[in-house]
Amino acid sequence: MSIYTLRHFQVPGRAEPCKAILEYSGVKWTLETPQWPQEKLNQPIGKLPVLVETNKDGTRFVLSDSLAIEQYLVCKYNLCVPEQDRQLVARQMELRNQLNDIFQLTQLIVNVTEPTTRTNFIQRYMTLAKDVVTYQEKWLKENGSTGHYFGNKTTYVDLALLGTMCAIRATLKNMPEMLEPFNKKNAPMMNNVMITMEKDAKLAEYMDTCEC
Repeated sequence: MSIYTLRHFQVPGRAEPCKAILEYSGVKWTLETPQWPQEKLNQPIGKLPVLVETNKDGTRFVLSDSLAIEQYLVCKYNLCVPEQDRQLVARQMELRNQLNDIFQLTQLIVNVTEPTTRTNFIQRYMTLAKDVVTYQEKWLKENGSTGHYFGNKTTYVDLALLGTMCAIRATLKNMPEMLEPFNKKNAPMMNNVMITMEKDAKLAEYMDTCEC
C-alpha cells in the first residue's frame, strides 16, 4: 500500500479537503510543513499543497494543486460518483468548484488591506455564498435529504464540504457575520452533511485537529 506525505502550512487552508479525504480513506499519511520560503523552490511550482506518494517499490509520485490532489485521491479510493454517468460527474465537479470559489474569496478578504477593494470582495463573497447555499440546498433536497450529496453514502463532495468549511471557519473566525449564510437556519441540509461527516468514526482524528 502507498504511503503519503502531504506538504502544507500548519494553518487550515486549501489542503483541508485533502486531509479529510486521506483520513477517510484509511491510508497511512503524514503532514509535512516545509520551511517557508526557504523550501519554496523545492516544490513543483513553488506553492503548496503538494502530495508525495511513495509506492511499495520505493518509487514516488509527486502532485501539486489542491483540486488535482483531491481528484486523484477520490478516484483512487472509490469516493467518486460512477464515472460512466458523465452528467453526475459534471454535477460533482460543479458542486465542488462552487465551494472552492467561496474559499478563494475568503483568502482575498483577509489578505487585502485597501478598504474599498476589501469591501468589494466582502460583497462578492456574501452574494456568492448565498447563491451557492441556495443552489446546494436545492440539490441536497433533490437527493432526498440523506446527509450526503449523492445517494446515501460518503463521496467526494461530502468530504470537500467538511474540509472547506473547516478552512472557511478558521479563516473568518474573527468575522462571524460572514459565516451566517452557512448557519443551520440558512443551510440546514448542508449542516446535516457536516453532522454526518463529523459523526463518522473514520474522520474522528481529523475532527480532533480541524477547527470546524
